Amino acid sequence: MTLSLVRKTQEAELQGQLARRVYIETMGCQMNVYDSERMAEALGRHAYVTTTDIERADLIVINTCSIRDRVEHKVLSMLGSLRKLKDHNPDLVLCVAGCVAQQVGQGLLARVPHLDLVIGPDQIASLPDLVAGARDRQQRQAATEFVHRKDYAFPELLAPDDGRATSFVTVMKGCNKVCSFCIVPFTRGREVSKPSQQVLDEVRLLVQHGVREVTLLGQNVNSYGKDRKEELDFAQLLRQVAAIDGLWRVRFTTSHPVDCTDALVEAFARVPKLMPFFHLPIQSGSEAVLRGMRRAHGVDDYLQKIEKLRALAPHVALSTDIIVGFPGETDADFQLTLDLLARVRYTSLYAFMYSARPGTTAAQLPDDVPLAVKKARLAQVLALQDQMSQAWLAGFQDQEVEVLFEGRSRAGDSGPNSLLGQLDGPPQVTGRTPQNVPVNVAATDPEALATWPGRLGRVRIDRVHPHSFSGTLLGFVA
Repeated sequence: MTLSLVRKTQEAELQGQLARRVYIETMGCQMNVYDSERMAEALGRHAYVTTTDIERADLIVINTCSIRDRVEHKVLSMLGSLRKLKDHNPDLVLCVAGCVAQQVGQGLLARVPHLDLVIGPDQIASLPDLVAGARDRQQRQAATEFVHRKDYAFPELLAPDDGRATSFVTVMKGCNKVCSFCIVPFTRGREVSKPSQQVLDEVRLLVQHGVREVTLLGQNVNSYGKDRKEELDFAQLLRQVAAIDGLWRVRFTTSHPVDCTDALVEAFARVPKLMPFFHLPIQSGSEAVLRGMRRAHGVDDYLQKIEKLRALAPHVALSTDIIVGFPGETDADFQLTLDLLARVRYTSLYAFMYSARPGTTAAQLPDDVPLAVKKARLAQVLALQDQMSQAWLAGFQDQEVEVLFEGRSRAGDSGPNSLLGQLDGPPQVTGRTPQNVPVNVAATDPEALATWPGRLGRVRIDRVHPHSFSGTLLGFVA
């Protein structure tokens, strides 16, 4: 919680108001993490403080993602387990937010009688009022209306006070692509770009409070500005963000190949603060499958962009998304995907078995690839990628890399394909290389956990793990 929210809470308590506690469970992507922070800030203005103890909460918000159907099952399971808390404390308000809330809406209230509130992503600013209605007037409701693009206002970003070295900044919301398998346009709405001046002001605010790396977020981030004639395009926005004094690193996610312009590719070669990591989803190596997915690009188009990137900036690490078992995908189609992976040689990827999402065009197609085949194909993709990832990571053994330290290492890294357990020995400080690989360094200095985060260090890589490194600090560069 920010210093400003702490002050507001203290003022409320001085006025005789007892601050309430909110527990927020975040599921899904970086956008949901960002949205959860904005929810906490909005509620903080109304005398709510965040808690990690769900049993002490006066308000529980489950912020959801609906990209995969198992998340819906997880939400329903969690709601079922919260029934006992609700029975024990009738004043407890239960809320489901995010994409599942937007997709299912009123249906969640019908399925879960003890659920009080369902809100979509466009209703974050209204959350305090909606919670008050649920609490004071006992109004069960689903607020999932989209705000018109011309009227949409991005939630205000408040200054962080938690010592973070890195932060997300949403620069746009929604997506206009309407891929046949994707639910995002139906849960996040049409594309709306945040005014560039607001983006730059937010980044400056973060830098003033110690943030040294920002990741610009959007469902299709590189289409930024297309909905505002007077706005910068995404490559221009990147350059202006990178020009901010005190900011050391810039990243962004997620991109669509159609909007990957030459100017964006050139930025990786010409903007030193833009980190050499590019997530560019392809989904399949088969032209036929891409047409069925309504991706609006072909394999050759995609590979041409990769060739341009590697000609200008061969140091950039590439990652992608792959869906296996899309309706109609044959063995030959799948082999084309394996061929593409072997040709591009990504450093990492996110791979999923196709699952129909209600309301999408693909959901009307016969889900004709057997589950056993999907599982086998997924295993092949992950095995091939593991081979390529390990070969790439092994090249860093005994090399010196620059690491931006973020904080104490947690049990498990954030690599896309597997987890790394907590390392034995002294506490570990974790950070990331420019290519976005987690690095853990032993905190031999008792002050390290307090003084290293937010600093750039030169680290020698001593050990290569499946999706991360362990190393020794050689010295600080900033």
